[in-house]
Amino acid sequence: MEPDLPPPLEGADTYVLDAESAMEMARLIRLDQMTTQGMGGHLAGLQPLPEGAQVLDIACGPGCWALDLAFLHPDMEVVGIDISRTMIAYANARAYSQGNNNVSFEVMDVTKPLDFADHSFDLVNGRLLSSFLRRDAWSLLLQECQRILRPGGILRITETDHGGITSSPAFDQLNTFLFRAMHTMGYGFAPNGVTLGITPMLERIFRQANYSHLQRQAHAVNFSRDAEAWTDFYRNTEIVFLQALPMLQKVDMASKEELDVLYHTMLSEMQQEAFCGMWYLLTVWGTTPV
Repeated sequence: MEPDLPPPLEGADTYVLDAESAMEMARLIRLDQMTTQGMGGHLAGLQPLPEGAQVLDIACGPGCWALDLAFLHPDMEVVGIDISRTMIAYANARAYSQGNNNVSFEVMDVTKPLDFADHSFDLVNGRLLSSFLRRDAWSLLLQECQRILRPGGILRITETDHGGITSSPAFDQLNTFLFRAMHTMGYGFAPNGVTLGITPMLERIFRQANYSHLQRQAHAVNFSRDAEAWTDFYRNTEIVFLQALPMLQKVDMASKEELDVLYHTMLSEMQQEAFCGMWYLLTVWGTTPV
């Protein structure tokens, strides 16, 4: 039986791709697993959380991180929120089928005030928020996270500036087009829009929002042709640009014909034995005032 979809939210969805697409959901499931592995685990780097910790995963997508965390730590209560009705319906169905009683999911727009009481959580986790969070919304989100965190609670954000650094000229060109387009739409902090430019800003944004005891940890995912992550990253890239090409054409990055040629050339270059690629991420976390 198909799970009932939650009611849609009012207002515009700022997610760059199609948040209700089954293809996008499949991509995010793969990307979530690859990101967690690249980070060294679900809570890598953090001090042990208190017994019975309350954890929130913002923009949780299909809920993989939250589901895994709840399974690995049955003493925790885990909540995931996302603007996508499709993603939340899938996540709740998985939680039900797996018998995970300590995890739940809700439709919620994290660019607006969150429907949680003050001091509700010990940890708020967010990953790759730049795909929907415009540059003028970052400080408001961190302030809202501080409201719902308990004194001494932890906010942890993981971001990337680029879709990957590779030996493929077509990959590099399409990523440049994508981030320039996003820059004109209000995303990222880079002055020229060639990258997102979020990782250099993270610690400053945390400090401005009055978080303390800041720490950071860098991660690298090798998706070269002979690397374990190549298959998942190839599929991720294939789906991202399949969805993004119409947007790039609309904002006049190139003609439809030019973009199609670049897209297929990129996929061909990524399949070559000599293809090399590395994806870099940065995690920053800090605590609220005690």
